[in-house]
Amino acid sequence: MAAAKPTYHHDNLEQKLLDAAAEIVASQGASALSLRALGEVAGVSRSAPYHYFADKDALLHSLGERGFTMLAEATEAAEAGHVDPVARGRAGMRGYLRFAQTNPQLFRLMFAGVLPRRLSLPLGDAGSHYNFSSSAAAKAFARMQSGVAALPDSAGLDSQALMLRTNTIWAAVHGVAILAIDENLKLVAPELVIEALLDRLIS
Repeated sequence: MAAAKPTYHHDNLEQKLLDAAAEIVASQGASALSLRALGEVAGVSRSAPYHYFADKDALLHSLGERGFTMLAEATEAAEAGHVDPVARGRAGMRGYLRFAQTNPQLFRLMFAGVLPRRLSLPLGDAGSHYNFSSSAAAKAFARMQSGVAALPDSAGLDSQALMLRTNTIWAAVHGVAILAIDENLKLVAPELVIEALLDRLIS
């Protein structure tokens, strides 16, 4: 008797497919993803992923959105229990580094420029808009900006100055994270670099 062909009628199949896609990205990178191969990895028909994702770009978008949600959750968990805004901000940036170290391929995907930035949202008081890849990406940035705004030495900053400070801190911490996951830091642990950086940027 021939084995039954897998179908796409499974509970929570979309999440199953995203889990499988995340595994592929984690082990092989985003370039290894394909919708047809994804069905095989997830144990369903090769055509099943097309019922949830129109093409590879749509799949990458959903995966990136999941990544930014996970990043926000990781920084929030790191900040938990810290009442002082300086301690909370520093803990969140440590959480950012740990997330990158734990999910290096997903982290690269989130910032690699392959995710279309089609969600235009206002930033600051001047009415300027910026394009995000997803609402999760926008929320992650807004959360970071809120944390920077809560720092004592951010008091009195206008919208443009606050945006500059937020981007400066983010760029510095993100740079350490990228250097760390690519093993490009020389002779010192990433955690020590982050602490030295935070001593200068958040104190």
